Parts: sequence; structure tokens; C-alpha cells
Amino acid sequence: MNGLFDCAGGNGFIYRLNPSVKILLAFAAGMAAFAVRSISGALFIASLTVAAAALSGLGRKALSMALLLVKISALLFVIQLLCVQSGSALISVGPVRVTDEGLRFSLLMAAKLIAASLPLMLALSATKRGDLANSLVQNCRLPYRYAFALTATLKFIPTLAAEMAQVMEAQRARGVDFEVRNPIKKAALIAPLCLPLLLSCVRKIENSAVAAQLRGFELRRRDSGYKSYAIGIKEAAATAVSAVTLSVALLL
Repeated sequence: MNGLFDCAGGNGFIYRLNPSVKILLAFAAGMAAFAVRSISGALFIASLTVAAAALSGLGRKALSMALLLVKISALLFVIQLLCVQSGSALISVGPVRVTDEGLRFSLLMAAKLIAASLPLMLALSATKRGDLANSLVQNCRLPYRYAFALTATLKFIPTLAAEMAQVMEAQRARGVDFEVRNPIKKAALIAPLCLPLLLSCVRKIENSAVAAQLRGFELRRRDSGYKSYAIGIKEAAATAVSAVTLSVALLL
């Protein structure tokens, strides 16, 4: 996951879209994905997202994100498959009962999770955090403190994951084996690492708050940004194409 959500910059169409419009379209795609009633509709949204990413030079990153979501959705699929008991039984072994309705519902939920998450993940990976905050302030009239909190959270999550990976590598160098198959034992090995990681995060948050205050955080206004984020023809075209394709997905 290292670098998966980092914006490396580019000249593709997705990169050139207004950050606020980009995020709003991703949210709309996510809402449409949860509203579809068929597996084909959810897969249609996911496929179009990957195709749009490929046209903007983000095809490999989109496929990596999709693979990550498939792994996460697999757990959801198994849980739903075992919990839904209505319908005709396909497999019945002791207390375990797999039904046709449970299989369809589980596949639908997994497809919806992938289709709803992929557009937002892709939009965030193609948007610089500073541009997103400034665009939300200028275009959406969002107070800067809320835009800053949103972008700081998005930046903080990969930083936290990277620090956790460094701590685990240090423990491996000391002979700790995290590759155990028993999830309870693995949780017992990871639990002692949470406290020092939490303390490190608290120090980073405090340092970031002090740095923001020294830079005049409270004086920041909507017109304080030096860059303008206009909404033009390409944003209107992207909105129109998204509206048509999402409408088709809802009809499938």
C-alpha cells in the first residue's frame, strides 16, 4: 500500500479536473454503486472507473486499488454468505448452510463495496491535498479549518501505516515473527506496538498544530490562496458523462 494513495502528478484528464468536482463526482459514483440493484450494475461502475483511470495514465494504480478492494471484499463475502439463511440450500454441512439468495446477496454486497470505494480512492490518489483543501474553500465555501482537518486526516493515515510498518520491521530484526497464521497470536504480537505508535502520533499532531498556528492558521480566509480553481467546460463534460453512465448503471 506504500505510495498507493500518493499523488505523483500527471497530465491526464482526471488530474486536470477541478478537485472539488472530482471528489463530488466520486461521491456520486459511490452513492450510485450502493443504489444499484444488480451485480452487473456495480461491476459496470467499477469497470468504467478503471477505464477512466487507464485513459488518464492511472490504469496500473486503479488495478492495484481494485485488487486491494477484492481482498477486503472477500471477508465481507464470506461473512454475508454464512449469515444469510433465506432461500434454497446449495450446501448444507452441519450448522453451515449456504443458500442461493445468500450467494447472490453476498456477491452483490462485495461488488457494491468495490464499485463504491474505487472512484473515491482513485480521485484522492489523483489530487494533491493542498489543492483539495483550497478548492473546497474557494468553490464549496467550506471553512478552511474543516478543509484542513479533512486533508490532514487523509495525509495522516498513510503516515500512520508507514510508521507501523517501520516498527514491525524493527521488531522482525529483533526476532519477532509476525507471519503466524493464528489471528489471536498475531493480534497479541501487534497489540504491544500500538502504545508507542499512539504516542508518536500524538507528538506529530501536537507539532503540526504548533506549526499551523505559527503560520497564521487562524488568519486564513477564502481569498488567501494564491491559486484559482475554476470550473469550466471539462468539468461540465465530466459531470454530464458521469450522469449518463450512472443512470445506465442504475437501470441494469
